[in-house]
Amino acid sequence: MSEICRFIHAEKANYRIVLLCKVMETARSTYYAWVAGAGAREARRRADEALAHTRSR
Repeated sequence: MSEICRFIHAEKANYRIVLLCKVMETARSTYYAWVAGAGAREARRRADEALAHTRSR
């Protein structure tokens, strides 16, 4: 699902989100939930990198 949401996010400057979600057969709420979770995903990525860096020492 994240690939679809990334595609919608990349194309939202060219097409309306409503149309993109309809064509991709994805609920708008799914896309907006994905957008809302961006901060949490970034924080998790940073924590994973920090842990990997700590383990490599």
